[in-house]
Amino acid sequence: MVLWFKEDDNEPLYNFDVRGRQVAQARLSSSDKYFGKRAFFRATTHPAQLLVDEIKLSDEGMYRCRVDFRNSPTRNLKINFTVIVPPDRPIIYDSRRREKANTVEPYSEGSDIALICEVKGGRPRPNVTWYLDNSVIDESFETRPDGTTVNHLSYPNIGRQHLDARLMCVASNTNLTPPNNKVVVLDVNLKPVAVHIMAKEKFVSADKRYEIECKSSGSRPEAAISWWKGTRMLKRVTKNFSETGNQSLSVISYTPTVDDDGKYLTCRAENPLIPDSAIEDKWRLVVHYMPIVTLKMGSSLNPDDIKEGDDIYFDCHIQSNPKPYKLAWYHDGNELHHNVTAGIILSDHSLALQGVSRSLAGDYTCMAANTEGRGTSNHVTLRVRCKYPSDSGAAVSPRK
Repeated sequence: MVLWFKEDDNEPLYNFDVRGRQVAQARLSSSDKYFGKRAFFRATTHPAQLLVDEIKLSDEGMYRCRVDFRNSPTRNLKINFTVIVPPDRPIIYDSRRREKANTVEPYSEGSDIALICEVKGGRPRPNVTWYLDNSVIDESFETRPDGTTVNHLSYPNIGRQHLDARLMCVASNTNLTPPNNKVVVLDVNLKPVAVHIMAKEKFVSADKRYEIECKSSGSRPEAAISWWKGTRMLKRVTKNFSETGNQSLSVISYTPTVDDDGKYLTCRAENPLIPDSAIEDKWRLVVHYMPIVTLKMGSSLNPDDIKEGDDIYFDCHIQSNPKPYKLAWYHDGNELHHNVTAGIILSDHSLALQGVSRSLAGDYTCMAANTEGRGTSNHVTLRVRCKYPSDSGAAVSPRK
């Protein structure tokens, strides 16, 4: 005969009686005060077992098993039965006390994670631990007077390596059952890591259209690419493409001007979701253009008072890239050549006429040529006044 008692109650809570019958025909009784139909005694195992379903906190206590034998002394065995109550499932909040109900949560590269994991209930009080994938990153927690166990997580500088990482808060107070947990998957916005203007030409030609490509990689979501000349954003029509592997491509149709020579064309890539994430690649433009030529008479001369026999000169101002390989001078459309005997002297960018006569009056131009083309200056008209003997009484008038 097997009798089960709880603590100091002398009334058995369970009775297994085989007196005068086979074990399979034992008389069983379970007190409704304790287990009722939740209990069943299994005598065929070794040792025999009292099985109880749907354990309750009220079942905890000191139990005594008494076994009465037909021909042997009664035996008693005591066991302290402790009931463990699992904690509730963790709830995760951000620093503003907003619940992180979604499994996937966005963060930006370089930002810090500040999360609060709260767990209610549990007997004994649970350990509340943070894991990053399979590694423990924070196992410090506190228990509040209301019975809530809290772990404040502060994890700095989220990086590219944390994309799709699993951040998990685990609450456990026993090895008998699996722990409760809450998982947050890190959806990390990434900064661009590289940006390159493709195929930078050694030089470009003014007024010629170019299709210029810029490629960025590493940004998630894809980078926003913009084009700049100096500090001014270029709003010309561009074509943007998304490519595999967190890459972006932008193509701008650009026509350089003479004034762009020496300026920088910049391709800027940034993740709009991450402040200060912009990176740049610059291209110093070398713009080739045909010569821009301006002709002037010498600054010390009065063009309205040039007389026969005077010495004069012209200055040819040239703006050119590359430098001109040829400079020519023209008088009424006819090219002039260096002739010291005739008083025509060509030196660098100047034309000197010594002892001018009326035959040298007319329109003068200069022309400069480089690999981009030829540039011709404006016309400058030379007027030569006659020079008569002072006693002739003749009037002095210009030829032209």
